[in-house]
Amino acid sequence: MKKKRVTKLIVNHIILLTAGALSGLIALLLVHLLPVSPMQSHVYWSLEMIEKEFSDEVLIDGYRSTLTGNFTDCLMLEHAVYSSKEHTLLEQVLHMYRRESYNPPEGGDEDGWQPGNSLKDYLIGAPQSREVSYSRYWHGYLVLLKPLLLLTSFNTIRLFQSAVQLILAGWVVMALCQRKAYPLAKAFLLSLPFLFFVSTYASLSLSICFYVLTAAILVQLKMDRLLSRRGWYGLFFLMVGMATVYFDFLTYPLVTLVYPLEIYLHFHGSTFKKDIIGIIKKSVEWSIGYVGMWAAKWILADCLTGSTCIQDAVETIFIRTGSAQGYSKIGGFFSVLAKNFQPFLNWCYILIAILFAVLFFAGMSKTFFRKIKSNLPGAASYFLLASYPFVWFFLTQNHSEQHWQYTCRILAASVFAVISGCCVLLRNIPSREAPVSF
Repeated sequence: MKKKRVTKLIVNHIILLTAGALSGLIALLLVHLLPVSPMQSHVYWSLEMIEKEFSDEVLIDGYRSTLTGNFTDCLMLEHAVYSSKEHTLLEQVLHMYRRESYNPPEGGDEDGWQPGNSLKDYLIGAPQSREVSYSRYWHGYLVLLKPLLLLTSFNTIRLFQSAVQLILAGWVVMALCQRKAYPLAKAFLLSLPFLFFVSTYASLSLSICFYVLTAAILVQLKMDRLLSRRGWYGLFFLMVGMATVYFDFLTYPLVTLVYPLEIYLHFHGSTFKKDIIGIIKKSVEWSIGYVGMWAAKWILADCLTGSTCIQDAVETIFIRTGSAQGYSKIGGFFSVLAKNFQPFLNWCYILIAILFAVLFFAGMSKTFFRKIKSNLPGAASYFLLASYPFVWFFLTQNHSEQHWQYTCRILAASVFAVISGCCVLLRNIPSREAPVSF
């Protein structure tokens, strides 16, 4: 009987991954049938603003973590508007070709390539020296970006993003409060500054994980009872992992795992042992979805077009993970941590930490320490989740050090976990006076 259940589970996973990969491919094929001329015109209208940010402009001077993400955004925009008669529709979707301008500086070591210059040259019809592909990623963001560019300019999309992201953040807080998960609502709000919410709207690439995260939370809260009753929570995390890798560029994907895990613990937490088992199972499901969906892209590209996408992806993984030095020489794990903590070493985050500490110790001062000790096993699961970003940094040292400007946002998951755990410590604690909550 157990063997049959395991077999059924494996089959379900394979079906979901296959269906997800084929659906993702079909969606990309369909949006690539849209006319690109209006999209090119709309991007051209925003070119003046884009050109000002070719060097990855920051919204707040002196804070590199408030980057607009223009470097990657220009790649996204060129993929959205690129058209070539040299490739079939299937080849373009699976390999994501684009043209590059290559102007190496005299006597310099740099390769002279900047995606902003390439985008500008492509739009104005300037000669470009080479065509390249970017087949490692799904580029699922195009399913939304191409229709938006068909309607309006990049400037307007940015304005639209600022409204949508504020609405989504408020919607998550309201949904948590409707489920009476007030501690989680407070923890979510306090973690938003650590996601650099102030600058996310200005970047296409750095908004993706926020959208996946908030959408996953809203679906989870809406369907929590159904997912739990039917035993579908594992498949839910599988699909969140699939959605993350489909849309994202490997920016700060771990938040789409840790935030929903903490919400799951809040509603379904039990003993410490059972919580740990649940965390491990859901983490494995998310990882299977993430890695499986990514691998499906490489398999489809190689099988349908006879390319070497798998080889290229595997070689890149070996470089980007661990302490490999293929793209840049790194200083080790502690150097990675130092760079990712650096954006938070200023008075903004110090004041937030002080505010939290004052509220927490005010709550403790009116409680019995014996009760806090009894709540510690329940809080320990949250504190364990707070370590997830550190594991991620260890496993992706090369990438996390080179791109600390946005991988640092993963630490928001630790903030959410720590605050949620502290709320559990003070949960249902009798006090001599009215209980203090935060």
